[in-house]
Amino acid sequence: MRTLRTRNTSGIVSTKPESPVEHSGKTTSAGRKFKHFTLPPILRRNSKSNSNVSFPDVPNTSSLIAAPPKELLTFEQNLERNCLSAAGQQLIDREEHLYGQISEVLQPTTEKKEKEQLARDRKGLLSHIDLAVKSSLSLDEDSLEALKSAVKAILQEEEQDRRWLKQESKRPSWRPSECRRHHDTVIQSLVEECMVNAELPPEESNKLRSSLQRDICGKGRRLQEDLLRVVKVVKGCYPKDMDICNLYGKMYHQAFSAGMRKIAEYGLGMVDCSYLLHWVNVAYPEILHNLELIKAINPEALGKLLTEELTTQLENQYLTHQEKEVQTLINKVLNVEEQAWREGSVPELRDNCYFSPLAIDVIQFVNAAFESVETVLGDTSKVQMIACLLKDFLTRDYIVKKADLFPADIKECCLSIVADMKNCGYRSLTSPIHKDLKSQYSSLGTPIWLEKKQVFEKLLEGINKHTQDVRGLTDSCHQELLGQLHLEVTMEYVRRLLKRKIKLRDKAMQEQAARSVCEDGQRLNKLFTEAGSREEWLSDILARIAEVLKLQDISSIQLEIVTLSQAYPDLSDVQVTALLSLKSNLSASAVKRIKKTLLDIQDTTSSQDGPSFFSKV
Repeated sequence: MRTLRTRNTSGIVSTKPESPVEHSGKTTSAGRKFKHFTLPPILRRNSKSNSNVSFPDVPNTSSLIAAPPKELLTFEQNLERNCLSAAGQQLIDREEHLYGQISEVLQPTTEKKEKEQLARDRKGLLSHIDLAVKSSLSLDEDSLEALKSAVKAILQEEEQDRRWLKQESKRPSWRPSECRRHHDTVIQSLVEECMVNAELPPEESNKLRSSLQRDICGKGRRLQEDLLRVVKVVKGCYPKDMDICNLYGKMYHQAFSAGMRKIAEYGLGMVDCSYLLHWVNVAYPEILHNLELIKAINPEALGKLLTEELTTQLENQYLTHQEKEVQTLINKVLNVEEQAWREGSVPELRDNCYFSPLAIDVIQFVNAAFESVETVLGDTSKVQMIACLLKDFLTRDYIVKKADLFPADIKECCLSIVADMKNCGYRSLTSPIHKDLKSQYSSLGTPIWLEKKQVFEKLLEGINKHTQDVRGLTDSCHQELLGQLHLEVTMEYVRRLLKRKIKLRDKAMQEQAARSVCEDGQRLNKLFTEAGSREEWLSDILARIAEVLKLQDISSIQLEIVTLSQAYPDLSDVQVTALLSLKSNLSASAVKRIKKTLLDIQDTTSSQDGPSFFSKV
């Protein structure tokens, strides 16, 4: 039997018998014929010479012998049938034979031809692997089987690369083959081609306003459909460690991003700009967070479709446009309303209440802009530019209910302006009332007020008449207006009292004045609450002032003044002095002592929250 010299891993030449079983009588590409396997003499059956020989019992193998032999396919047949892993293994075996063994009987010319043939066969195999990978997104079952075999062939090539890297001997020119890297390049090329050729069906394409929108939507749809196929089907053709889903996710992200950047670099009209931003901030993230995709593809690792600089540029363009649109609409409705007032038009009457659509119109404009920003940019944190417009126009309820849309300083500014606007509106309604009641106010806190009850009766009659005349307001506005009038009348009462136009010289006068103030407060509160005011706390103020007027003991007066100050922290030193001055029998030293006690207590106790009243007097 001939021997072949083999090159082992250490590079030392050794000899071993040629194995006739390994080649099974096959003919190599060089035409060499290897010997068939022959049975040893002891196992040959010969009817003449071995008729008396007895054989040991052996298992019945008739069923095995009867089975048809497994078909042994040539490399070309495996390639044709897309059995790529089997074909690849055949090439690896030939590679081992040609580069791992040096036969003494192999002629140099023959060896060269076999190596050249092996190189050609490898190109054919790699070409079939490429085709299998490129067909991985098709829908037929044969393509998936071919892909599975191609992946196995790639892994075999990777393993062969690692084996050759451990050898010190000269390796083939194609090693390392880096089949895995080439596979990734093929996928990248496949994905780029898919995205370039992505198109929408005509019935969907016709619904979009521009070719740019059709291009973006077509690419986005193709990305979504292909990634879902990768996760549902293609993933099963690969081992887990190849992480094929994230590879496809990365390739599609890069292709989509490149297309979006190319589009964004052109000057975009506002419609196309907002459409692109919607895909960048909303539609694309929603695709990646699909319940099936997110299990296999990590969206956080992919990053943003556009650079921060380009995104900011487009968002500023969009927000500036929205700001101008809202400002234009607000100015338009204000001009219409102003023109109506100039022409003397009477406001519309709804449910016996005067109504103006101005506030509703403006709120609708602004709210529509907010919703548009959220739809296009994906969040409401960038609406400050539009929210700033509401410094000039908005209602309190909208600001409160949409508090998350407003930065703290803008919210505070808007609410302050709204409060000023509301107070201005109420003053326009209450000022004529106070003007009409001025003569009745002038008698309060004077000797005639103390002597004649008719003075306050006349004031109540005037107030009652005006409250009856208030109409054309909604219930909430009517209630708030009467509450404001209730406050202003009480303030005017206290203001007149503290003007010190009366001297309460003795206990009798002070107790009489206390009864008048207390009764006036009760009757005033009854009138307003029956008319609709909810400011019942105002009656407490006149009751406390009456108590100060009635008390004679200095310590008791001190305590009541302190209590009054704690209930209404905006009570000033000047107002305390004016109140005590009504009790003309108090000495200057007593007044000083009372005020010092109040000051000491204010210094040692923290100020409490209380309604604002005396600061408005």
